[in-house]
Amino acid sequence: MLFSNTKNLFKYILFFLFLSFHLTAQIKKGVVKDTLQTEMKDSVPKKSYFKFSTSYLSNYVFNGRKDSITSPHITPSIGYFGKKGFSTSVSAYYLNATKQHRFDFFAFDMSYKYEFTDDFSGSLVANRTFYNKASTSLSSNIKGNLGGNLDYDFGFLELFVEGNAVFSQKTDIALLIEMEHEFCIKNGDDEIKITPTFAMNCSTLYYYEGYLNKKLGKKKTQNNPNVSSVDAVVMVDDNRFTLLDYEFSVPMSYQTKQFVFFITPTYAIPKNTIYTTTVTTTKLNNGNENVVTKNSTTTTERELKQSFFIEAGLYYKFDL
Repeated sequence: MLFSNTKNLFKYILFFLFLSFHLTAQIKKGVVKDTLQTEMKDSVPKKSYFKFSTSYLSNYVFNGRKDSITSPHITPSIGYFGKKGFSTSVSAYYLNATKQHRFDFFAFDMSYKYEFTDDFSGSLVANRTFYNKASTSLSSNIKGNLGGNLDYDFGFLELFVEGNAVFSQKTDIALLIEMEHEFCIKNGDDEIKITPTFAMNCSTLYYYEGYLNKKLGKKKTQNNPNVSSVDAVVMVDDNRFTLLDYEFSVPMSYQTKQFVFFITPTYAIPKNTIYTTTVTTTKLNNGNENVVTKNSTTTTERELKQSFFIEAGLYYKFDL
């Protein structure tokens, strides 16, 4: 009886939180995790199934960084999870900001998972992403990624490591390390999960360089009759493999046989300021050029601040 009351209370709390976040987004105005990623560390299912989900992300934060404008997203998705280890999903990220309402990007994910033992598994993963030209997301210059991961459950701690080649105008190398411990209460097909998680994101920085150049664009000056054009290019000063942030999160979920309500509060701590330089080339009508180089490190990078964001939602799955 106690479990039943607790179960129902938890269910109502999660539903209320999800609803309130959704309504707040409508009134006032997303490291976001798609359908495939949320189940990457689960065991290969005994039966193949489809999963339909929707979630709300209070702000889109990528490697501890975010755009100057808060970017909440609503994300419907559909995924297939096969009993032989193959999985695929399609997700649509709808930007629901104060003055911006559009589909910001679409993501297609695939993976193949193999279980070496009950505690040790590995996956090959691939992603293709299509961004709206108007997107201001820090990842908006990324076209996709290809990589793999390993997951080992020590009992007291589960370790998840994923490496990726990330494709933008040049190829970045990215590494994710996660450590977590799951607390679970089960009653038949119903279960409550709480999973305190610590994560580290590391990467090279071509994607960030591309993001800044996309925002800057190419400028052509016509006010001065002696100037034919002005072109500006942003470059990252040190593009070595860099620790970008620490993330502390507590994914929580209530699951029935087919429905799951979930909420994940996350606290991200950005690390290592990304210094940049802008080179501006002014071309004159007489053929001469004037090149000016200046430090263009953004204020948000000079004054790194922590971010707190929440993802909440629900999904429905059915066996095939």
